[in-house]
Amino acid sequence: MLARSAFCDVTPRGRPVNLAGYASRPAATVVLDPIEVSAVLLEAGGRRCLIVSFDLMIVGAELQAAINGRLAQRGFRPDEIFLLASHTHFAPATDRACAPLGEPDEPFVRDVAAATDELVHRMLQAEPCEIELEIRRGRLKHAVHRRRFWPLPTLSRTYGFRLSCMALAPDPGGTTDETATVILLRRTDSAEPVGAIWHYACHATAVTPYDVISADFPGTVRRALRQRFGDMPVIFLQGFCGDINPDIVPSEAPHGLLALLRGLKRMLIAGPSFPAITHEDWTRWSDGLAEGVLRIAAQPAENSIRPATLATGAAKLPLDIFFKGSKPDKPLVVQILALGDDLELVALSAEATFGWQAILDRQIPRHDRKLRLYAGYLGALYGYLPTPQQIREGGYEVEGFQQLFGLSGHFDAEKITPAVVDCVKRAIDDLKSAT
Repeated sequence: MLARSAFCDVTPRGRPVNLAGYASRPAATVVLDPIEVSAVLLEAGGRRCLIVSFDLMIVGAELQAAINGRLAQRGFRPDEIFLLASHTHFAPATDRACAPLGEPDEPFVRDVAAATDELVHRMLQAEPCEIELEIRRGRLKHAVHRRRFWPLPTLSRTYGFRLSCMALAPDPGGTTDETATVILLRRTDSAEPVGAIWHYACHATAVTPYDVISADFPGTVRRALRQRFGDMPVIFLQGFCGDINPDIVPSEAPHGLLALLRGLKRMLIAGPSFPAITHEDWTRWSDGLAEGVLRIAAQPAENSIRPATLATGAAKLPLDIFFKGSKPDKPLVVQILALGDDLELVALSAEATFGWQAILDRQIPRHDRKLRLYAGYLGALYGYLPTPQQIREGGYEVEGFQQLFGLSGHFDAEKITPAVVDCVKRAIDDLKSAT
């Protein structure tokens, strides 16, 4: 397998920019850490795949169209291009359909499209090197399920009055995926690392203060990996984290009778929520996560592979098959990358909740030796993808998010699983037809 890699800084500086991720947030001018684009171009058996990782909440329709248009002139087909966002809530906005979460910063969109094109041009001018992929996996302890059933009446601006609800709050008993995967790409002639790909499932929503430009924890991990392995592109694959948040314990609990009474009042009115944290709390948590990833990266590889083949496949699914109501003009897109018989990436253009990993594994069993990584936040993301059970339960990932993403309607709990599974199977069929 051959590889070429590159990265660049696209941080907007010296002017206020609209961030994506939270409604009614002032424009940001303070840069906490850089916003980057990292890319790896893999080639094997006469085929290629370009993986591009962005420090963005979502890539969005406008930026995806601009990048694909430019790269088409360089001979790339859309199914050869994986545009993946880290889902940081502290990067400039890029998608019109999600304007309530941040008005798109048009100069930034143009700059990122041009920078990505230049990055690919730079890679194409470079000599490819033969690589080996070292795969390491381990466990972290940094995430928490965020759908907590609350059996008491609540009154909130999002849902109004309800007798019970699925609150957006820590649920320590809920499911998460604490497995982190680190894949180092090393030259076979010198063992020099030329890039890293790492995978974890956790919302990038915890930077404090909330009005700064930041890559969030993917940036902290990237910095740590570079300190250990040298300057190189670091591709982050954000897992199915639609219902998984950072598990940050405040260093200081609210104290004093007045603070306790205020907290009790909020809970009685709106139900439980995530605790307020400080910048120091976030720094401690993200540094600890980065240390955990470095620990995994330093352990012996569980597998070292030199795939002789590479294949990609893609399929689309109209939203109206499983969603009824008004929606943006965006399908659910599935893209799949297979590296030999050892590694498979399944990416969806949605904020898939964690339960979809088990659904897809059950409905589409993987090869015994094959490592399958699931990623969300592909390209022109349309919104959340809840499981059938979550649709019946309700909550932010089912109803609350819709207005912020340009949707208004309801999911069909009976149709959603067969529709999504069929779309993934069609992407696999497309991949097989190309081999």
